[in-house]
Amino acid sequence: MKQFSDEQLIAIAQSSAERSAFDELFRRYHAQLRNFLKGKTQQATADDVLQETYIKAFTKINTFKSESSFSTWLFSIAINEYKQSLRKGGLFEKLKESLFRQPPAQYSEPAVDLIIDFSRRAAALSSEHYNVYVLSRVYGCSHREIAERASLPLGTVKTYISQAEKQLKLATGN
Repeated sequence: MKQFSDEQLIAIAQSSAERSAFDELFRRYHAQLRNFLKGKTQQATADDVLQETYIKAFTKINTFKSESSFSTWLFSIAINEYKQSLRKGGLFEKLKESLFRQPPAQYSEPAVDLIIDFSRRAAALSSEHYNVYVLSRVYGCSHREIAERASLPLGTVKTYISQAEKQLKLATGN
């Protein structure tokens, strides 16, 4: 696949859903994209956004029109995914950001206490409830995204989140 141009790989990926063609396209721009994202946020978040970009580009490759270059299209997806990650960043995500920017000796007691408290309360959840809850509240995924990722019906995802919230409230005594 390395011998093909971007345009040829796009045509292959669009016509046959050939993953190796898409993988080669993404490989060509991976380092540039990763460096671009690492300049905007911490490495773990950059890697998450990069993965979301890969998934979105793979699932939307048929919508690519050759009106711009593939790299422009791919970077616009990455920028949108990055912006979405910022919008969805809740308290726990912001806490992780602040903790991982500081050396361990500088962790604030309230921040560490919050993580420990969450970890203790979350231990009461089943693995299904925990996974769905974390995808929703920590990573900011929509119910529909969680349903797709976990191969669960949308109603089940909503129920799991609601049940997890109730269990977490019971665990705190609120």
